[in-house]
Amino acid sequence: MDIKDILVCLDPTDASEVRLRLAAALAIEHRAHLSAVCVLSEMSPGTPPLRHAGVISPPMGVAWLPQDLPTPREASPAEQDTSEAPDMAAIIEQRFRERVQPHAIEGDWHQLGAGEGADLITLAGATDLIVYGQTSPNYRMPSGYQPENIIVTSGRPVLIIPYVGEFTTVGRRVLVAWDGTREAVRALHDALPLIGKAEAVTVLTVRSREASFEHDAPGLHRVVRHLGRHGITARHEETLRGELRIAEALLSRAADLDIDLIIAGAYHHSRFREALVGGVSRDLFDHMTVPVLMSH
Repeated sequence: MDIKDILVCLDPTDASEVRLRLAAALAIEHRAHLSAVCVLSEMSPGTPPLRHAGVISPPMGVAWLPQDLPTPREASPAEQDTSEAPDMAAIIEQRFRERVQPHAIEGDWHQLGAGEGADLITLAGATDLIVYGQTSPNYRMPSGYQPENIIVTSGRPVLIIPYVGEFTTVGRRVLVAWDGTREAVRALHDALPLIGKAEAVTVLTVRSREASFEHDAPGLHRVVRHLGRHGITARHEETLRGELRIAEALLSRAADLDIDLIIAGAYHHSRFREALVGGVSRDLFDHMTVPVLMSH
């Protein structure tokens, strides 16, 4: 299936601008409709302040926003209407329009806030791909908007972009994290439209014991042949993780191969278990260095 509907989630950070540029590039490449959702936390300029908050300061990492905005100052109780605060959502929308209009990309704009995460899931249900951001320590999204929530509840492939780095393309040099699970199968097939022009695809299985490789080999060969039938040349690798966590092994190999996209199934175990004892999904969320496409 082609990618014809893309949804990108934006916020007032530098990382958001990187996501917007990448989402727009994908929309141009696939001739897709691009929807943008602006999610502002309660403490963002242009949104109602927290009670007794006093000063509303922009989050760190907003250098891409216009610099001639009014400087926030401490407000008296009578001035809590934020009339002098910059309208952050309007600025982000302007950047979105500036990005899509020169390329004649069809797009629409939505703004959501705290308590409206279900509305984002509704929008996501009518898209082919969600472009989302890794959780940043410099900007706290409202409850319900964490990447793991979107992946588990949307039923759509989610392309998560690290909050540090520039990413202009994805799907040229690809690493597939393969363990034969339902989630891995789903992620690989969801990613096919993104990797159709890949220069190199590596299907990597990371195991704790060498004895597992003999059992894995037939499945790996079938996956490589299946990709070949889609016109995608791939090769498979098997590696022992040794003292490394699986996510560390994946990210290390991604660096070796100059990968621009990792494909991985999300939450083979319950989110509750991963929250308690960790897991590959949790580790990738926390330590990703390149974009990761996840499906559940």
